[in-house]
Amino acid sequence: MTTQPTPAHKKQMGQSLVEVALFLPIFVILLAGIVEISQLVITQNRVSNAARVTTRFGSNGGEDSGMTTVMLNSITQTLSTDEARWDMWAIRGVVATDGNSFSDWSFDHIFGISQTVLYSDVNETAVQQAVLQQLQTDNNGATSSAIAGDLRIVGAYILHDVDSILGLDAFPALAQVSSVRALNVMRITGLNREQTNGCDAFPIAVNEDIRSVTAPGTGSSPYPDTSAFDYPAAPPTYNQFTNHVSDIPLPNAREGYLYLLKEGAPGVGNFGWLRWNTNPGSNGAGVLANSLTWPGDSSDYPDNGYYEPGDPTDTAMNIGDWVAGSTGNVNSNGVRPQLEQHVDKSRTLRLIVWNTTNGQTGQNLWYQIRGFAIFRLHGYRNNSGQGGPWILAEFIRWDDSCGQPIP
Repeated sequence: MTTQPTPAHKKQMGQSLVEVALFLPIFVILLAGIVEISQLVITQNRVSNAARVTTRFGSNGGEDSGMTTVMLNSITQTLSTDEARWDMWAIRGVVATDGNSFSDWSFDHIFGISQTVLYSDVNETAVQQAVLQQLQTDNNGATSSAIAGDLRIVGAYILHDVDSILGLDAFPALAQVSSVRALNVMRITGLNREQTNGCDAFPIAVNEDIRSVTAPGTGSSPYPDTSAFDYPAAPPTYNQFTNHVSDIPLPNAREGYLYLLKEGAPGVGNFGWLRWNTNPGSNGAGVLANSLTWPGDSSDYPDNGYYEPGDPTDTAMNIGDWVAGSTGNVNSNGVRPQLEQHVDKSRTLRLIVWNTTNGQTGQNLWYQIRGFAIFRLHGYRNNSGQGGPWILAEFIRWDDSCGQPIP
């Protein structure tokens, strides 16, 4: 027997339909707004990364045309390359001795057709001041004009109009909300230094046999689940690193590849902690924490700095030299705050690279230097589980500016 809805039931059903009809548009708009904001954040990260890799190319001697190619290559798989949605300038200059102005400056438009929303708002003088502010700020956030004096610099300034989900770009008053910009500048004074026999570094030895991480849940070294990080509280995700390529050995690494550095002695982990000398009292977590503190103390000989084990007369790290291992670890109270500062400030650290066959000698834990590489740390796990302890590190480049034999 079929029961017919009573008038009261019909009234309730009608009321529910009205409520849904009223709420659904609001819900859709809220959902689209969340997606819009997420897309803006992700695109900002991609544009910032494009500015960084473009500037790196320029700082290594690349010309303007090459900088354009590098920028396009860095975004071509994720963003449109329509010239109407991009404008990019190459920045080159020399800071005056007082560090407060430029003795030489160029700001050349090298890509785009001047149709981005923010193009008309670009103020070259304001960009110049923003560049000076970056150069005058050290890695601890302190500002001083003295550290910028006489620097030669190269940079990239990029504007990009994002494809708006909500169609904000169709309204002039709201169009700027869907446009992003990025500025990146690098010092290039180091390119003019003569290669030396000596080098300084931070106390982490990375095994050159490691391979870049694979997607979460795949391969022998998968990107860790975000819940596995002990720091930061909101760790980066695998998809944020648009230049990463999985399962690449370190000798073939390129900028942006990610590596999971697992703590342990040779044959157990693929990175180890270092101490700079073998004087009594030079080992332990406290010494390691001091050596990890910016800007490092490997060159502070004879107090805490490096000398090769067994040869106190060799006080500069060279390729082929040995470095003593440390008993410190990620669980040390003094070590974690230093790692967290490096992560928070996006610092690039010079680390030594060693090979498994040259990782141990006699009863001592020693690492032989095979080369130097620059890494940026993105987070860590300080206890067991999820393959820990480990540090997530982004490869930036091999460093051939020091530690090389002088011809």
